[in-house]
Amino acid sequence: MGGYNVQIILIVVAAYICLTVLLSLWTKKFTGTAARFMTGGRDMGTLVIGVLLMSEFMGTAATMGTAEAAFAKGISAGWNLTSMFVAFILFAYLMASRFQRLGEYTISGALASKYGERVQVMTSVMMIYALLAVNITMYVGGAATIATLLGLPIPIAVYITGAVTMIYVTAGGIKGVAYTNLVHASIKYLGLIITTVVGLRYCGSLTRLHQSLPPHYFSVTTVGIPTIIAWTIGNIGAVFSTQYVIQAIASIKDERKAKNASILAGLLIIPIGIMASFIGLAARFAFPAIKGVNAIPVLATHTSPWWGGLVIAGLVAAVFGTVSAGTLGSTALAMKDFYIPLVKPGEKHKLIATRILSIVLGLLPIPFAMLMPALLKTIFFARALRTSISVVAVCMFFLPFFSSSAGAFWGLLLATVAATVWFLLGNPFGIDNIYVALIAPLLIMVMDHYWKRQASGPAGGRQAKGAGAS
Repeated sequence: MGGYNVQIILIVVAAYICLTVLLSLWTKKFTGTAARFMTGGRDMGTLVIGVLLMSEFMGTAATMGTAEAAFAKGISAGWNLTSMFVAFILFAYLMASRFQRLGEYTISGALASKYGERVQVMTSVMMIYALLAVNITMYVGGAATIATLLGLPIPIAVYITGAVTMIYVTAGGIKGVAYTNLVHASIKYLGLIITTVVGLRYCGSLTRLHQSLPPHYFSVTTVGIPTIIAWTIGNIGAVFSTQYVIQAIASIKDERKAKNASILAGLLIIPIGIMASFIGLAARFAFPAIKGVNAIPVLATHTSPWWGGLVIAGLVAAVFGTVSAGTLGSTALAMKDFYIPLVKPGEKHKLIATRILSIVLGLLPIPFAMLMPALLKTIFFARALRTSISVVAVCMFFLPFFSSSAGAFWGLLLATVAATVWFLLGNPFGIDNIYVALIAPLLIMVMDHYWKRQASGPAGGRQAKGAGAS
């Protein structure tokens, strides 16, 4: 692109950032206490919460990762996002109202109501770990893309990303993140629509695209059935237990709105998966020599600078939205489960500490960003960790006889270690780490349940009977 076009893109992106920062600063008036910082006074509407629920799942790493996978393997890559619909629908009908009734705004607090303090701490550590992994992918994928498109050094793009998202979180809390994410989602949608139109223009027609690419690019199972199942399980696990999903549900006053917001989130994310995968195909057709990860940015630069600026603003929006939501969730867990019990601060100091901690947790992923592997794989590793937490949450609501605190604690600990090792080894034997994360806690909880039942079996029953007779 020429210098003039780059200037226009910079103006559009800078204006967008300034407007959303001002919006976040405006929401500061709603966060007079730490409780309102975390739940927004429980008075936010269905649309705002629906968008907040899906905000992490439409991030730059997810959309660019989907386009990258579609560039390499075809339309079936879209399953990684479209299967989120299944996850949100199941959450709407099985979990949303139950979490809302608990009145807890952290996933760790919800599990602690049945499994106790050590499970609360273990859950909190796991979730912060998972959310930091998500934010690392945002800094890697999003900031690097911004740097490339705008001609900035990568470190500067990373620090700009961190600084802006910290304003979103620290100023308005969940309301600041929710309202700015409403804008981010709109711009992201618009950017994907524009890029899809550009892709259609280059292809000429869907028929021409179909005739030009190998047949497997249009099969819905090219990525493999096991991968599709793993993606779906990972998405269900992520939705069922992610901290800011629970936090968003806690920000709604009644169960009906919680359910509707979850359904809305599922409906909104379907077009994102379809458009991102199509963009990958169109880029493969029009620019076969590029790297797949650049499918969206390259198509975006082949339109007018004003439209291109909106597309790039959409990429920026996705980064800011996901990092903000992840940072907010990590802050809620760290404050509720560690800082407040240990320090016991007053209300004024609690709000100050919350804002300081959100800055620390928001910037913490930056030093680790360049150590992470492929974006999509890292995202699904983070979802694998949350899948383990979801297994325990489902047992809490639907399998109450798995009631052992020890079983839940050791199951989560084993899942964290096993899934991490499996991920770092590159998923040996073609078995995705999501399956390890799914099976490990369930296996431990089942073993613990039957071991304790046998330990208190006939002998225990006779002792109890004898004690009663005496």
